[in-house]
Amino acid sequence: MAFKLVKKTINQLSVNEGTYCRHSGKYSGVSIGRDRNGYYAFTHRARSKSYPTAGKIPTSTIKWIRSTG
Repeated sequence: MAFKLVKKTINQLSVNEGTYCRHSGKYSGVSIGRDRNGYYAFTHRARSKSYPTAGKIPTSTIKWIRSTG
């Protein structure tokens, strides 16, 4: 199944969907995606590992992913 960018809130994401780049809040500068293992932060150059919920993605991971993109 192909990955799909959608205009949804993080909680509305289905498996294999991702948000467009976030511009404010904790997720500023990264996109959030969902796969069968959970939620992850990504840019066009890097992706974090999956976490059970988007809220469990560490701030340090978000900052690192933001720095790649």
